[in-house]
Amino acid sequence: MAQSKTAAKISNSEAEQLADQIEALKADISSITQTLADMGSSRRDALASAASDNVAQLRSTGERYLKDAQTKAEDIAAQSADAVRKQPATAVGLAVGVGFLLGFLSGRK
Repeated sequence: MAQSKTAAKISNSEAEQLADQIEALKADISSITQTLADMGSSRRDALASAASDNVAQLRSTGERYLKDAQTKAEDIAAQSADAVRKQPATAVGLAVGVGFLLGFLSGRK
């Protein structure tokens, strides 16, 4: 009988140690979960910032190309207007020729 009381005391002591270890594991798991959540949040913020920077850079580049294209189009329009003013007969002849060519090509089915 004495052995069973000792075994019961050891079992209770072991049970308390096991309960303490389980509580420590719960705390560790909670800490790991929080760390992973923080890492995910910081990674998300970094990716959002990088995407925002890329969008701003692409927008800036697009606006620069648009301005360049507008400037070139304005230059070509000014050159065309000058050419028509300097040589109106040639301009009319070219317009008639292009119109005839387009009419000929679109008339063929």
